[in-house]
Amino acid sequence: MSRIAALLAALVLAAPAPAPASSADPSPGTATEPRILLPAGTLRVGDQVLVTLSGWPAGTVQVEVCGNAGRRGALDCAADGATPGQVPVSGTTTLPMVLTAPPVACPCLLRARTPTGTAAATLDLPLTGVTAPAVAAETRPGELNLVALDAADRSGLGGWFGLPGKLTVQLRLHNPGPADVVDPPFSLLVGPPDRVRTIVAAPALGTVAAGQTRDYSFTVPVDVATLGRYEVHGRIEPPGPPLVFAVEDTRHPWGLLAVVGLLLLPLVARLRRRPAPGPAPAEPARASRIR
Repeated sequence: MSRIAALLAALVLAAPAPAPASSADPSPGTATEPRILLPAGTLRVGDQVLVTLSGWPAGTVQVEVCGNAGRRGALDCAADGATPGQVPVSGTTTLPMVLTAPPVACPCLLRARTPTGTAAATLDLPLTGVTAPAVAAETRPGELNLVALDAADRSGLGGWFGLPGKLTVQLRLHNPGPADVVDPPFSLLVGPPDRVRTIVAAPALGTVAAGQTRDYSFTVPVDVATLGRYEVHGRIEPPGPPLVFAVEDTRHPWGLLAVVGLLLLPLVARLRRRPAPGPAPAEPARASRIR
């Protein structure tokens, strides 16, 4: 027994120890949120920096400098100096950007977002050289509420054959006050549900006075390749909270199927007219001679 115990002890000592788990390995199933990274340290207006984005959906992104901690949305951000870019499928990209002075005083931040705001992130920005005045105290910024939303495919006969068409969107907005909302930024995207990336021109919304409700009707072009279900995403940025909406519709090229059916009709009729093969002719009987 002593020999067996010694052999087992030798085997245990010779076996390699399990490798410790690395803290850098990501936990399975961990969700990745959109993030912004900047070099450490204080920056100045006019500096060129490399902005790193990680965890973003593939498609268009925009990065801009905002003052007033971005409390009023687009009103606090330097939209004219925004840096656009494209995020690959990996979700990570690096964009060179010149830090533009915001329209209002700091506290400043860097804001990145997709055109419709489906993904957004902010990062505190220690920025010097900002000479814009601070925001005056105010009660509540103007905002917009979505009252009604509808869409209908108006592609007509062309839609039946998969040709480019258009979607008519009906939009009703209400301004609860206390301030007027004057021509807020409006962006639109269209595409299949998993690839809503095509930017289309959005109409000017004009002024929505405090307490007013306004109706809008506009068309969105639909590409020839968009068959089946597709979506339109919109984002309106009044001084208050942004208003984001989405509407969907479907396109089915039934006309193409009908054309294929009509082309196949002569072939089907010809096959039906072909005579059915008859029974094989019987061999003549042979009489055997009896001797």
